[in-house]
This record gives sequence, C-alpha cells and structure tokens, in this order.
Amino acid sequence: MRDTHSDWPHDKIRSASLAYIRKTCGERGRLAFTRLDALPERLARIVQLDPGEHSVVNCFIDAQRWYVMTTGRIFGWPAALDSGCSPLDVTQWRWDDFKHGGRSEVEVATFSLANGTHLRISYETGHAAMAPIYYERFWTIKYPILDKLE
Repeated sequence: MRDTHSDWPHDKIRSASLAYIRKTCGERGRLAFTRLDALPERLARIVQLDPGEHSVVNCFIDAQRWYVMTTGRIFGWPAALDSGCSPLDVTQWRWDDFKHGGRSEVEVATFSLANGTHLRISYETGHAAMAPIYYERFWTIKYPILDKLE
C-alpha cells in the first residue's frame, strides 16, 4: 500500500489522468451521475480526502450507489467507505456490460484486490462509463510511465 501523504505526486497524477480521460472520452454534455475532477458536496460529506489528494472521477447515483476515484484511492459503498483502496492494489477490473446500447443505466463493476478481497461499485453505463474505465487504463498503462509523461 502506498503513502497518500506529501511524497505522493497527487498534482501530477491529477493533471495526467484527467488529460488522458478527457482526450480519450471527451466531455459529451452533462452526464446524469458521473463527474470529472470536482468532488460534489454530497460526496465530500461522505469521503474524507487526504491533504493534496484530488477526485479524478466520481459518481453519485444514490446513498447506496456511488464511488470516488482519486489521485490515490478508490472509494465505494460500503466496502471501501472508510479508507478506500489503492488503485495499485487492484489486480483485475471487471466492468460487466458497460455499453448498454449507449443508454445511461446502472451496472456493477468488480475490482479484485491483491489481498484477495473484492470491491464492487455501481457506475453509470453508456458514454459515462468511459471515465472510470479510462481511470483504470491510466493506472495500468500511463501511471507506470508517469515520470516520462509531460
């Protein structure tokens, strides 16, 4: 597990991950539940971010179906509510049927963690699903070469 404090490059991760997500997915109009970057007040009341940590992509469907993916952790209800888990600890990301014919519906993703546990989150399907999926791709493709990105 990595340290989320002063030595973690939150600002660089925020900048690089948001640029990657926006370049790949764009921002097509207003999505029903999914937001890039800013953490809505209702989620800020639930999730306590560390100093310097930033929300990258988040989704609030209702009180039992939400997630926050940050520059260092993934939170979801109820399993990762307290402290979240590091995206570096995710060994497999499963998105189920994220397309739904382009319609915005709700689906469940399952993330397998290195310690043998799983985190399940509800997410918005259709075009909105591209944001958390490209968050995953950032961590698996771009993060390993973060120091080379500029």
